[in-house]
Amino acid sequence: MLARIDAQQGIDDELLAALGRGPSLREETLARMAEAVRAAALGFGPAGCAAAAGVPERLLHNWQDRNPSFAAAMSGARALAYSHAPEGNGAARPPTPVALLVLLQAIRAGAQHASAAALAGMPRTALYRLRKERPKVNALILAARRSRSKRAERRGGSTYEHRYRLVRVDDAPANQQGGSRQRQI
Repeated sequence: MLARIDAQQGIDDELLAALGRGPSLREETLARMAEAVRAAALGFGPAGCAAAAGVPERLLHNWQDRNPSFAAAMSGARALAYSHAPEGNGAARPPTPVALLVLLQAIRAGAQHASAAALAGMPRTALYRLRKERPKVNALILAARRSRSKRAERRGGSTYEHRYRLVRVDDAPANQQGGSRQRQI
């Protein structure tokens, strides 16, 4: 399953290569913004949205500050999630595939179970109950923990690895992206 997650993440690069193009900063940023909006629509908080998009939370906040359209999309997605939230009976919402993906990625990057569960929007007790009731989920969590890099093990609580990619900076005007055209993703 973890290999399929890795393969899924490389599909865009392969499709771009087939088209004879390299990754573009604009396209990469828009794809990550879309993942953040999707996570917000599913009820994730800011840290979970950033984790789902694969960016630091600070960058997510910068996008919202500099891009009013993105801020409006995030706000609308949160309103959508709120309007479809289960009634306030105190029960935790059932985990979604996106929540499980965020959880696995965070654990794989070196996060402890409690902080990974918080990123995925689930209480720690709900994570423990899920692991007990669903052996496949428990096996995925154990596999994610085993596949941690040695660097992630030493780092401990950090949920992000420093992964750098070369991307083409589009020749679009700087004001479309909300300021400086040089950004780290």
